[in-house]
Amino acid sequence: MELEKAENMLEIMKQERKNLEEMEQPQERFLEKWGRGIRMITPLQMARINLMGSSLVLIGVVIGLITTFLSEIWWLFIILVGSLFLTGTSFLGLIQKYIAIKERLG
Repeated sequence: MELEKAENMLEIMKQERKNLEEMEQPQERFLEKWGRGIRMITPLQMARINLMGSSLVLIGVVIGLITTFLSEIWWLFIILVGSLFLTGTSFLGLIQKYIAIKERLG
């Protein structure tokens, strides 16, 4: 009786191990495909992604400026004004980079 229980428990453990191994394989395949996709990004795509991300940050800074101005949190407003200049300069540089890459590629 106990031998049967032990054998059943062993079978259950083997099945669970097999299930875990099957679950890990798709994750490995996903990471492999993801890695190949990341390596295949072109400089133009990378510049476009950076440009979109920087524009979101710029929009956030402007919204923060408006909000802090209206709520009269002056110290944060001053910090955001400085951030606006830095983010704006970075944004202009990214626009120039995007245009240069696009012109070089034709």
